[in-house]
Amino acid sequence: MSDVRIAAADVGSNTVHMLVGEVHRNTVREIHRQVLMPRVGAVVQATKRIGPEKIREVADDLAMLRAAALSHGASVLLLCATEAVRRAADREEALQAFGEAFGVPCVLIPGEVEGMLSFRGAASVVTGNGAVLVCDIGGGSTEMALGRRHAVESSVSLPIGSGAATDRWLRTDPPTLYERRACFDGVMSALRGAPLARPDLVMSTGGTATSLPTLLQRERETYLDADDLAYCRDLLMAYPSAHIAAHYNLDPARARVLAGGVEILDAVRLLFEAQRIGVTINGLRSGMILAWREKGERWVQG
Repeated sequence: MSDVRIAAADVGSNTVHMLVGEVHRNTVREIHRQVLMPRVGAVVQATKRIGPEKIREVADDLAMLRAAALSHGASVLLLCATEAVRRAADREEALQAFGEAFGVPCVLIPGEVEGMLSFRGAASVVTGNGAVLVCDIGGGSTEMALGRRHAVESSVSLPIGSGAATDRWLRTDPPTLYERRACFDGVMSALRGAPLARPDLVMSTGGTATSLPTLLQRERETYLDADDLAYCRDLLMAYPSAHIAAHYNLDPARARVLAGGVEILDAVRLLFEAQRIGVTINGLRSGMILAWREKGERWVQG
């Protein structure tokens, strides 16, 4: 089964993201990756519903991603939805439409399972057997999973993400110093439910974490320390997100939520006393692919 090509997609609070890959030696070899940013979470935050218009937009995105997956040779399709859909009053209608568009059922996974799958993906590129904390910063939630390379010991989902933080505290673009401080305080409060641990390594995944290296002119697989995060914070406070998007070739919607993501990542760094945080593009979707290779249809258990 090493040559089975799998497409894993998820509907998150910020993005609809698909990875097509193959498993080789317990890691995922990327064939194709595609990201769209309908920002479902912003609509749910405002109305408690996704709504017919946004459901159609996401379904159209998923139909396009399905075609791309098939054109890249995927024979297995996996689809899940996360925090924004979990909170939406019309989630059942959304799940039905999303599954029909992508051609397979859209599984609404609990936050704890999301954390376990993200851990699988991120830990697959970690060497050694020390304790690892994987922090998946999404748009509406942040999943934290603690364990060692092949086993998760605990997983929690916390109600704060880059989009939610931006929408709640960073309403000015660029944000003011007062807003930034309020955001950091709010994030620290939201992270009170984080695992009590001092891991040997802290890894971060998700679109915010993997976009920040672009501001530093680095590859996405890297490490970020306090100085790196301070540089990103200063940059995002100095220029409007439209300028950041144009200058660094980022999606405007992604650029808009980066400031909230920086505050979450820095809070994680302080909370776990990490000298630096590893950044990897191997997260939820890689974990879905690895879990399917091990468990088949039971991948939804993490």
